[in-house]
Amino acid sequence: MISHRIYLDFNASTPIAPEVAEAMKPFFTHHFGNPSSLHWAGAPAKEALENARKQLADLLSCRPSEVVFTSGGSESNNHALKGVLFALKEKGNKTPLSA
Repeated sequence: MISHRIYLDFNASTPIAPEVAEAMKPFFTHHFGNPSSLHWAGAPAKEALENARKQLADLLSCRPSEVVFTSGGSESNNHALKGVLFALKEKGNKTPLSA
């Protein structure tokens, strides 16, 4: 009988596809600057980030400015909730989420 382990906690950690690992390799070894920095180390990371944003926007048929990368689930949830609340702002404080 062959025994296989099954991992079910993909919210905490997810395996990386080989293609993704290969695409990210330069940014783990050579181009590791902060893309928000204005200096030379951040320029390659900023360029790659904006290229990824455009590719994803093209895939989703939206504007690159509508693509927001977050650091994790809590930040993503917070961003989504704020988006809903701002969209419902004109309805006043009687929205379903303010009850």
